[in-house]
Amino acid sequence: MASDAGPPEDATTVLEVDDHDWLGQADWIIGGEAARRARRQGIYAGYVLLLFAAIYGFPLVQALFRTTDREWLRDQVASPAGLAVITAGVVAVLASALWAGRIRGPVVPPLPWIDLVLAAPIDRALGVRRWWRFAVIGLGFVGGIVGLVLGSGLAFAQVTGAVAMGGVALAGVLIGLAAARLWLWSQAWSGPRREGVGRRPWRVPDTLRTLHAEALRRHSANTSTLAGSALTGNLRSARLAFAPAVRRARGSRLRPGRPVPVIVRRDVLGLRRQPAALLSGAALVVLGAVVVTWALTRAAAPPIAFGIGMVPLYLGFGSWAEGLRLQADNIGTPSLIGVGPLTQAAAHLAMPATLTLGALGMAAGLHALAGGAWAGRSATVLAALVLLVALLGAGHLLAAFRGSPTAASGPTGMVLWYLRPVTLVVVLGAVTCYVLREGLVGAGVGAGGAVAAMVGWGLARVQRLTHLHRSQEA
Repeated sequence: MASDAGPPEDATTVLEVDDHDWLGQADWIIGGEAARRARRQGIYAGYVLLLFAAIYGFPLVQALFRTTDREWLRDQVASPAGLAVITAGVVAVLASALWAGRIRGPVVPPLPWIDLVLAAPIDRALGVRRWWRFAVIGLGFVGGIVGLVLGSGLAFAQVTGAVAMGGVALAGVLIGLAAARLWLWSQAWSGPRREGVGRRPWRVPDTLRTLHAEALRRHSANTSTLAGSALTGNLRSARLAFAPAVRRARGSRLRPGRPVPVIVRRDVLGLRRQPAALLSGAALVVLGAVVVTWALTRAAAPPIAFGIGMVPLYLGFGSWAEGLRLQADNIGTPSLIGVGPLTQAAAHLAMPATLTLGALGMAAGLHALAGGAWAGRSATVLAALVLLVALLGAGHLLAAFRGSPTAASGPTGMVLWYLRPVTLVVVLGAVTCYVLREGLVGAGVGAGGAVAAMVGWGLARVQRLTHLHRSQEA
């Protein structure tokens, strides 16, 4: 006789799993106490940044603004040129976020999380939301701190009112949030699922859902490569890993000729094949040239403007000096072109030095047409420009042929090892321009001698590193 009993209860029971609870358990299993310590370390890093901003950043900015004529600085900030410089700085920050997102985005979970958690049938936006929150909070906090330091410095120097202090801080927060959003968008666009990235770019969950697991693995591997290169001082591995593919001017070939012209033509061809390096270098050099020549032709300009302008000049010059870094990467190998290492290094510097000198000359000419103080000082300005180009070349010789850091240098020593070339260029370039603008003949001669000594130091590093590698191979 057939039974009237229904199906067993277990056959009709639906198991409901809370994604939040499931992710919490996965977090504990994969990360354990390390996940909680990471949150505390993030809070501690924010506290240290705030402390450094209060102890060092605010007094330095306030002293800078107080030592500058108040009325002149207020007029410059509100002038079209000042607004253009501020706009260019904001655009540079946002463009940097777009560029960084292709290599290492804001959402980079560890590999076990990508392989074990994101492969499960859960909402991708929920699975990676934590790392997005870390990034957006961090960038907003950093932007707010920078804006607060600048705004408070202007307010305490009585250049602006107290209300502007909060406005500048709020602007810094908004810029940080916008940079984080563009950073995420660039990361999503670099993945294989581009079709859903641009439909509703203002909705963060939709963008997070377009992040592909394979792209996340690639970004995680890029993080390991960058960290390993930074800790070991092996910058060549990072350059090889992140070098973009050559898609332009692939059919162009070098014409035969004498060694030095061939090296120069090779560098020009390299820039043709990498237009991003050409354009980014041009933008940085033009920005630095405008700031430095403006400070050279305006007696009322603050001396710190020279140091500020030297930073983009150094970075732009480096974007055009890839041939010099390639020579340093292959140091010690037999030369097949028939010239020594010093001649080869000088040939690699010819093209970036010519372009930089042309940009500086055009910027100085524009400032002269705009009313710059050139009466009786044209020779001084031109001498400063030539010394700056020589200094930039020497700095990149030291940077390309810096060798390897010592094993016992530690984190502080590594940072100083990285920053030594750019620090020397910025400080010596600012001092040289200032003493020449003020007409201090004796100090100007000393600054020129220091630049010549730095050039000699850079060439000596090339020679020493070449002989060192050859002796080790022997």
